[in-house]
Amino acid sequence: MKGRTHLAIGLGIGAVASVNQSLEMIPVILTATGVASLAPDLDGNNLLNKRVTKTAKLIKKQGVIAGVALMILSLITYFLELKFLSFLDGDWFTQQNKILLFVFGAIIIGLSLKSQETLKNILMSILSLCLLYYAIIDELWWLVMFALYLGIAGWFPHRGLTHTIWALAYWCYMSYLLQISTGVNNLALISTIAYLSHIVGDMITKKGVKFIYPLANKVFRFRF
Repeated sequence: MKGRTHLAIGLGIGAVASVNQSLEMIPVILTATGVASLAPDLDGNNLLNKRVTKTAKLIKKQGVIAGVALMILSLITYFLELKFLSFLDGDWFTQQNKILLFVFGAIIIGLSLKSQETLKNILMSILSLCLLYYAIIDELWWLVMFALYLGIAGWFPHRGLTHTIWALAYWCYMSYLLQISTGVNNLALISTIAYLSHIVGDMITKKGVKFIYPLANKVFRFRF
């Protein structure tokens, strides 16, 4: 099932669930159900990580050129004093920062040599670490769980663990913590149903899902 279809179903669930909610809570519900309906496909490429995928593609294409340019600039400014590059001689551009610029260039080159999918997963993991830092500092435990999901999901095979009952239970507890944080009634149930709608939607396809993996490799699908 396509991502836009999953999203439409998730938003539909959110819209129905918003009927008896206060107006200020409706955006929270729609955001939660929209994200939940797409989250299982973070083990591949979908609407949630579309921009990260594009960034990975750009680094894959232009990373070597950009990395080499940064390394050359770092070496020139480190060993030579060129007046036409005087704008780089400010207090912020210390010798240490010049070395860091060289290292950064080398990292970009190294990343660009990875496959686009691996590079995308690395970028998602970096984003996850940034979110994780913010979440721990502010003691937002639901965001801690979401950050972990965000950083780990892409490393699993498509329609793997993110499409199982274990991921559903994880999402349910995360949504419960979000419900406590936001005060939205029944948000845990609503968000979990939206997540489940994605799994059920994929059960309609020929490939189906391994809902209780790794306990069993049985594929669950609906036959019509």
